Amino acid sequence: MKKRDFIKEAGDRAVIWVTPANVTRHFGTKWPVGKARFKKLRRFLPRAVVNLLRKRIKRAEPFTIPAEHFAGKPAVTETHRYRLLEDLAAHSDDLRASLWFRTFQADLAAKGVADYKGRKLHSEDEILEFLDSYVLGLIESIRATGFDASKTGYESSAVIDAEGRLMKTSSGNHRFCIATLLDLPLFPLMIVGAHEDWVRQHISGPVTVEKVLSQLPAIERAHRRPCSDVSDLEREDDPEGGAFARGALDAQTPAVAVDDVLDDGEAKPGTAHFA
Repeated sequence: MKKRDFIKEAGDRAVIWVTPANVTRHFGTKWPVGKARFKKLRRFLPRAVVNLLRKRIKRAEPFTIPAEHFAGKPAVTETHRYRLLEDLAAHSDDLRASLWFRTFQADLAAKGVADYKGRKLHSEDEILEFLDSYVLGLIESIRATGFDASKTGYESSAVIDAEGRLMKTSSGNHRFCIATLLDLPLFPLMIVGAHEDWVRQHISGPVTVEKVLSQLPAIERAHRRPCSDVSDLEREDDPEGGAFARGALDAQTPAVAVDDVLDDGEAKPGTAHFA
């Protein structure tokens, strides 16, 4: 089963609500197989030729991910974006002392412009305005109201590792890191792939959308409990379901914009896509 086919058919049914702090590892790209193919092709072909194959290779990305792509993944809290946000929040009353400001300042001095996903910052005042109004503003918005799907759709995604643990992938990373930093109780993640060993253990016969979806409630439950462990994945459904029972959440879940999930978090021209 291709990943793209899973996302299109599953739609918002592939979105589960988890406690961000329980998703501890960062997987990286949603296209691990394709990325490896790109890297291999670039050894023999010009970049321009490889780029012509980009769409075809991405369309071929499998839902089932080979084990080799799961090695050496960092903790979410060790990623550069998390450290930038954590440091910025710590210096909210003195943004010039923040690592993010100093990084932008160095780019400004070296290149005459700092860039954030297509948003050009031409002066220190513009950098400060961006950090204060946009980044800190987003942090305060999420602190006050939690995740608002109406602003971004369900762009944040994850894959399932061999033990059934979620690993955060690209798209919506800053919002996810903010949710982790603020210790929000719930945050939505779209499942976009799974370790081949997990698939082998939990899916009998051909891999289908419905078979994968049938496993997601257990994954969701295991990542909501403050002290969840892998044994949670083997337990029967909680008959009460808690305040955030899956049915109640589904009723609030709008349709997923598939293109937002499939673009791997790339910013659209002229926007500061906070992913």
